[in-house]
Amino acid sequence: MAFLNRSIASVYVAYALQATAQAISWQYVTYFIKHDLATSSFLEQSVALALPAIVIMIMTNVWGSLSDRWKKRKMFMMIGFAGYAITFLFYALVVDIIQYMAVAGLGAMFSSAALPMGQAHLTTNAPNKGERLGYFVAAQSAGYFSGSFISGVLYDIIGMRVLFIVAAVLSLGAIVSSAALIHDIAFNDVDKSVRRGFRGLLRKGGMSRLTAAVAFSQIGMNTVSAFLAIMIVDELGGSTAFVGYANAGATLIAVAITGQVGKIVDKSGPIKVLILAYASYVAFAFLFGIVTDPVIAVLLWALPIYPLSATATTTLAAHISGEDERGRAMSLIYGAQNAGGWIGPLIGGIFAEYVFLTVQPLSFINMLFNVIALLLAVSLLGMQRPRSQTENTPAMGSETSTGTAELE
Repeated sequence: MAFLNRSIASVYVAYALQATAQAISWQYVTYFIKHDLATSSFLEQSVALALPAIVIMIMTNVWGSLSDRWKKRKMFMMIGFAGYAITFLFYALVVDIIQYMAVAGLGAMFSSAALPMGQAHLTTNAPNKGERLGYFVAAQSAGYFSGSFISGVLYDIIGMRVLFIVAAVLSLGAIVSSAALIHDIAFNDVDKSVRRGFRGLLRKGGMSRLTAAVAFSQIGMNTVSAFLAIMIVDELGGSTAFVGYANAGATLIAVAITGQVGKIVDKSGPIKVLILAYASYVAFAFLFGIVTDPVIAVLLWALPIYPLSATATTTLAAHISGEDERGRAMSLIYGAQNAGGWIGPLIGGIFAEYVFLTVQPLSFINMLFNVIALLLAVSLLGMQRPRSQTENTPAMGSETSTGTAELE
């Protein structure tokens, strides 16, 4: 079992700590900006969210290229964790939205190194990529559950500034854990003549459509998630604790199922799981747009769709890419997610400010973007080959220097 491998489990520990810190900070960002930094404009709130996502979208590709070139993963994980620690510490000190955005932008330059390097590390020399990435999402989900629940219960008691300090301490724990336990795994050199830049990687079969699907889906989801606390508390009449319960519920279920999801991805193929995930997002978005009870909204938000999409997208990217370009492949996916992380909130802020004058109808925009993502995922089915035609091909996860692997 992937989780019981000591060298791999150390990665899970570090990212579980970091995910706890992120959940503490993330779920109340717009609520904190609105009420603690006295910024009532939906558009200004969305810009504050968009700025770090833009920086991450750009910088993650820089870190991915350096990691592949230097054949190091651990160092870049620690750089990323340090970026988070510094960001959270200074969040606790900001007094207006300008200071907040300055800290967010600078911190994102370094924190963007963390996630794709962990994913690249886990899929190096691994035939069971889906399983390893499934347990990775499960470890993160355990952290997201802890952080969401803790901040949900304590927000009204100790306030967000103290919670930011707690998040900074947890990020320091991720750094210490990485330094003590994680060891780089060597991966093979390939002929320099076949090495690809990002453009070449995007031209590999299915990579551009996968990246676009991730971006569209995340644009949709971030259109709504950026304003989740405002919707549940200010519009549906729930309490701030409801926001924590919503995110904690989703991640608790993910902890229980994601390891098995990874095995299903390895067995059935990541494309089929990705189609199921995006179809589920479409259905969720419609229901979330018409719900009137905050408790039902919490239950809908807790649906465990994210484990399906996260495990399937990273597994498919791992199969498409070679090990020498895995850092760049994971950076492309992370960059696409963060394209959604800045475009989505901006779209949401503009429509909430000037069209809807409220947040909940943004869910129908989410539905539209996930319909597009679903169509792109369906188009990837052409990459799959019948088993009868591939019985003599390498097993799942075996790959040449160019990253060719069975996708079914």
